[in-house]
Amino acid sequence: MHALVALLLDTGLRIEEALSLQRDQLDLENLLVKVKGKGEKHRIVPMSFELRKVLYRWLSRHESSRIFPTVQGRRLTQRKLLRDLKLLGKKLGVNGVRVSFHTFRHTFAVNYLRSGGNLFYLSKILGHSSVTTTERYLQSLGVEDLRAVHDRLSLLSNAR
Repeated sequence: MHALVALLLDTGLRIEEALSLQRDQLDLENLLVKVKGKGEKHRIVPMSFELRKVLYRWLSRHESSRIFPTVQGRRLTQRKLLRDLKLLGKKLGVNGVRVSFHTFRHTFAVNYLRSGGNLFYLSKILGHSSVTTTERYLQSLGVEDLRAVHDRLSLLSNAR
């Protein structure tokens, strides 16, 4: 679960994209994930050095060609994983937030924008066919988020 959640939070992948990943789709040297997304569209998604360490440790624990296999080497199902995720959320006392795999995708997108990330790049990373789909994540940003980005990007603030 740790490796899966780290992957989702670091890349914004859909849960089905993550569960479908094969070893040959990871380029750990260049920190890239080759994803086959919705509509059989392929895209390249960057990953962090920290995620590479997590995945390297995880992959050293099994020989399957799948990144996230069952004990028998088959494909994990989203349904059983979601059950386990919800149980973990309860155990950790997570309240007031929907515990779901899509929540990690949403968290990735909002954090990317809060950090000053480009909406067009985010759209490419998430595999959206239109930037208007990605714009929905902007609704989660508040005035404080806008102020923080403005302070960081302002020509007058940076002239000091």
